[in-house]
Amino acid sequence: MTISRKAATLVLLLCGSLMLSACGEEEAKVVRVASKNFTENMLLAEMMARMAEEDGLTVQRAIPYGSSAETFEALKQDKIDLYPEYNGTGLVYLGQPPMTDGDAALARVRELYGALELDWRERLGFSSDYVLVVRPEVSQGQNITKISDLARLDSVDIAADDTFVERPLDGLNPLVRRYGLKPGQVLAFDLDDSGKDKIAQAVLDGTAIVGELFRTDQQIASFDLVVLEDDLSFFPVYEPSPLVRREALARFPDLAPALAKLQNKVTADAMREMITDVELEGRSVGAVVLDYMVAAGLLEATSETGGASGAEPLIVAMGELDSLAGPAGKAVRAARSVFPKRSVAVERAANPLDLVTSGAARLAVAGVDSFYEVEGDGAVLASQAEALGVVGFQVAHIVTRSSGPASLPEVTKLGVGEAGSSSDRVARMALAGLGLDGVAVVSGEAGELGIQFEAMAKGLVDAVFIMAPLGDTTVLELLEGGDYRLLAIEGWNDGSAPLRFSFLRQAQIPAGSYAGQDGAVESLGVQMVLAGPSGGREAFGAQGPGTTGTAATQPIPDATILELSKALGTAEAVDPAAPVAAALRPALDEGPQPLIADPLTSLVNIVAILFLVWMVYLLVAKQPRRPDQPSDMHIIPAKSAGETDQQPGQ
Repeated sequence: MTISRKAATLVLLLCGSLMLSACGEEEAKVVRVASKNFTENMLLAEMMARMAEEDGLTVQRAIPYGSSAETFEALKQDKIDLYPEYNGTGLVYLGQPPMTDGDAALARVRELYGALELDWRERLGFSSDYVLVVRPEVSQGQNITKISDLARLDSVDIAADDTFVERPLDGLNPLVRRYGLKPGQVLAFDLDDSGKDKIAQAVLDGTAIVGELFRTDQQIASFDLVVLEDDLSFFPVYEPSPLVRREALARFPDLAPALAKLQNKVTADAMREMITDVELEGRSVGAVVLDYMVAAGLLEATSETGGASGAEPLIVAMGELDSLAGPAGKAVRAARSVFPKRSVAVERAANPLDLVTSGAARLAVAGVDSFYEVEGDGAVLASQAEALGVVGFQVAHIVTRSSGPASLPEVTKLGVGEAGSSSDRVARMALAGLGLDGVAVVSGEAGELGIQFEAMAKGLVDAVFIMAPLGDTTVLELLEGGDYRLLAIEGWNDGSAPLRFSFLRQAQIPAGSYAGQDGAVESLGVQMVLAGPSGGREAFGAQGPGTTGTAATQPIPDATILELSKALGTAEAVDPAAPVAAALRPALDEGPQPLIADPLTSLVNIVAILFLVWMVYLLVAKQPRRPDQPSDMHIIPAKSAGETDQQPGQ
């Protein structure tokens, strides 16, 4: 029995439609929860996802999804089912005038969004208003306490996130018009790229007079910023609620009751603490939300509450003074993106590589100097770790009082960070390279750089040596308002120092990087890398008992290393002085290979070639001639009945 081609086609089409129908049914069973691209919104979205899962629903997360406009558009186009939105923002989307009354704002958006088949659920309990912030010195020195006070200034340099700059009703330009401000330079930062930290940093270093933040942002308290009073009530109320497609509510009857459990469960203080845990402590959004929901009685404590996925946390080690607002934060974000099912936690140590080699941490953020130790008149490679990618660059800052030594050779006591830290290590290497044996190095306590500044004020040390990225917030805070200046590191190329400490690179601290800095300052710096346990590397020179053995942790797979390097988003290659993972090394041309590997292989190849030649001969050889057929005879086929000698077409 045979099946016709038409019947077979119908069977295939039927099977395909059934498969598509089954896929559609599977997708229909999943609640799609999304968020905007900043920490607060991601935390709220994760709460909604957890609550839905607690009530037996299957959740697909898109946390984060994108900007405000992108996420709202995705909801309208049925690409997601719900996300956290703010009633003030909801009014702006539809061109409505701002409202400061939260109840009235919620009632209005519910009325307007009904036509879009979207439903605003109950509010979560706090308002995340826009605020403008300045440094305390600016507020006190220029008597600026209200936004209207900024109108007295000839020019107002403003730092803001790019979304605020674009908003048509409650953004930068409407604010300028309402208060009659004279805007100067506008610095717009991407929220996806540590935008909040960059806004705060611009305010702290004086690049901008005023910055735009949310009232719940941890940077306000962390850097003691002053919130200006919105004395003309320009900013509307921004109370978050779940914004849900009505079709999803009908498809999932348990969704509305699950979301209702979050009503008024989050305070502004609680949200600020959660944001701090994520942005300053380096914890994952999932782990922070889980802890909060257990503490708030929304979830029961189980073995799973030890982390977002119940898995062992992935530890990223970094220095005591490394700020997550800088390169270290980039490394933590890369780890989270490559290990989405792991809770990422931060551990601090004088030398982060020690935690990697001991197995206490999986990854570390460290300067290339951390791979070395001083031996004799130079440095030798001493760490069983390797670089997995570049995260940034840190520079030596030698800070002294304005009345202090005029140059580094005049320093007698140099305060550094904790013993074994990058500041301690690079300071000793720099002094050794410059031949400044008379400078005594005074180590400080873990994470207490301020104590060294106090010691300098008391005359116990002449200067303080700090390894930090340019514009580091910790350095900015310490130098702000103080009578300090930076000392140069000069004469590095005059001797053999570049050969003895090849990983220390010359750099400049540009003029104006810090308060009171009029000119550029010569210095030294090192590349900062993301490091992991060594996967094995070629060693040069003599070998000894200490050079062999098994690493405390397994090497990271090559594919993961490539993902981490890509997630860091840095085009710069790892410094040649650092041991680098094999996956990042350029492929070598192995050159021409020998034609004959060994006698046995040669014999096999010859036999194979002869066999192929024989087969070709059989295929193309002439057919044998019959004995009665002359060699010059042509065989012409006989004509069939009725055929003539006429050619076709004639």
